[in-house]
Amino acid sequence: MDDVGTVRIGTSALSPYMHGYIGVQIAEPLYINIRQTSQTSNILKDSEKLYPGLDLKLRLLKETATRPEISVGIQAAIGHKKMSGEYIALSKRYNNFDLTTGIGWGRFGSAAHLDNPLKTISQNFTNERDYNDEDTNSPSNWFSGDSVGFFAGLEYFTPYDGLSLKLDYGADNYASEKSTTGYSPASPWGVGLSYTYSNFANINIAAQGADKIIASLSLKSKPSKWPLTHKKYKDPLPYKKQQGKQHDIEEIQLSAQKEGIKLKNITTSDKTLFATLSTQEISHAPKQIGRALRHINAHIPDNIEEINITPVHSNIYGRTIKIIRSDVEKAVSNNSSSPQEIWKNADFIVSDKEKNNTQTIPPTKWINNDNSFKINLENQISLSEKETGALYRSSAIIETSSTPFLGFLTGTAMRINLSNNLDDIEKFRIPVTNPVRSDVNAFTDNRASLEYAYIGYAHSFSPDLHTLIMAGYLEEFYNGYGGEILYRPFSSRLALGAEIWNAARRDPYTALNLGLNSENIITGHINGWYDFPEQDLTLSAKAGRFLAGDLGVSLALEKIFNNGAKLSSSITLSNYAEQDIFGSQASVYHSMNLSLPFGSIPYAPTGSELKTKIAPFGRDIGQHINPPLKLFELSENLTLDHMAKHWTEIVD
Repeated sequence: MDDVGTVRIGTSALSPYMHGYIGVQIAEPLYINIRQTSQTSNILKDSEKLYPGLDLKLRLLKETATRPEISVGIQAAIGHKKMSGEYIALSKRYNNFDLTTGIGWGRFGSAAHLDNPLKTISQNFTNERDYNDEDTNSPSNWFSGDSVGFFAGLEYFTPYDGLSLKLDYGADNYASEKSTTGYSPASPWGVGLSYTYSNFANINIAAQGADKIIASLSLKSKPSKWPLTHKKYKDPLPYKKQQGKQHDIEEIQLSAQKEGIKLKNITTSDKTLFATLSTQEISHAPKQIGRALRHINAHIPDNIEEINITPVHSNIYGRTIKIIRSDVEKAVSNNSSSPQEIWKNADFIVSDKEKNNTQTIPPTKWINNDNSFKINLENQISLSEKETGALYRSSAIIETSSTPFLGFLTGTAMRINLSNNLDDIEKFRIPVTNPVRSDVNAFTDNRASLEYAYIGYAHSFSPDLHTLIMAGYLEEFYNGYGGEILYRPFSSRLALGAEIWNAARRDPYTALNLGLNSENIITGHINGWYDFPEQDLTLSAKAGRFLAGDLGVSLALEKIFNNGAKLSSSITLSNYAEQDIFGSQASVYHSMNLSLPFGSIPYAPTGSELKTKIAPFGRDIGQHINPPLKLFELSENLTLDHMAKHWTEIVD
């Protein structure tokens, strides 16, 4: 397993196949890999057949001084059956030697060394596997087959840094290739060298038997260590308390605004100051709160002892945070206090009744004239095509948003289509009468198109319950209206919500793709989220009706790094199936997403991101509306988990 958050890209070749893949260590025990396998008689020739797939590896037990690491893996968990196989592997290192052994099913066990031990559990595991079946592999095929095989490997780490010697014995006897093409496989043993440079690049070359060569190259890195970040705040000026200073709201707001801190609704009552802070996604809330406190402290009279700040984002608000003024002054002036002491004396309050006091917390008012502008560079790559190999699309999306009046939200974005090779889709795809996204190539014909244009309204019934309604051009493919509701308790790791949309398909053959060419469809989902504290990972689930009228569920994992990078992977299962030119039926959709901020680059607009999506193009099943605003994302900076995780930044 790699370190959490590591992205790995690589290629390997052993006749008659070449593999290309992109994988991610999405959690400490889970690795997810999207792979494209090409059958070719010569690496310099075109592919004869393509076998894409989604591969998984899950660690069950960590290695200890006395126990081996135990992992289970599935190749082509979703994908073509030609490459499908499963394994259970045990690995143990001793000094400079690392031994791995295990049993495999499917391609990893076709040597048939012994009967499938799972047959005693259920007869379903005895089903024979047809490696030439064009239907997509599914869980019903996992660990099935009449027999299994043993495999083993030994790695010796030489005294030369990064260089190791490998010996392998496999249990894939290429039964399918021998029966269909008369292929003559190499012997099951292999010996070769592996070299790793600076924990970044790895290259392997080996002899497979006495007559074949296997080679591979992989590169890996962690987005959290990349230099790209959101635009950073400048180092704060030395803190200076102005003795005898009178309360000056305008001076507080102007001073904070110069640093990009947006303070509104500032009032005082007795010994307490109240303010609303419009938080930005570009940095963590505690850091913005800390910068706001510096400006407030420097421009208020000595009698103010408490500062109550209510964080707001896109006009949904979180709990009011009561902070003792002297704690902040000690921390930022002479380091005689700490973020932990500020936290100890701080309080997160909902209402006066909860605190059982007589002071009045002013109601949170709308934040108007909150404007933003950013440019996102979006790239989508597909390694999941059986007909066309790899597909890609590159676009630039120019986005603006504002809160013009009375709490309303507006946004507009233009998409500039830069480059793609999606013409191949029309050559091979079976056309459908009512496409959802399968005619994606038609949407790229216009160099410029309207990505979205909406007007919306967000409201918080309480710091835990939020709603959002929206109408207009919701995304590249759909116009309509709808909304969502989110219940996200402040101190809970669990959140629940629901969304519903009345959507109409946009016409790609009109100017800016503004026209509509279909009847409306109602789509909606019940949503749930859970944050895993140890993994710093969010699991989300979505169940309901998709845009093609199909029913199904989606599961996703997302990790957000301190530098603003986001990494996620998702899988969607539908009760409908799509058919390709080979007659394959697919009812599963999977994707992987990586978002990197580049607002730290000079002259780049604040909040700009480089987005990479690895997913199939033009799928019609399992598709849902992708609105520009989502309540769970808007409320992320308002939770106790977020505050606690980044609280030390309050003195930065």
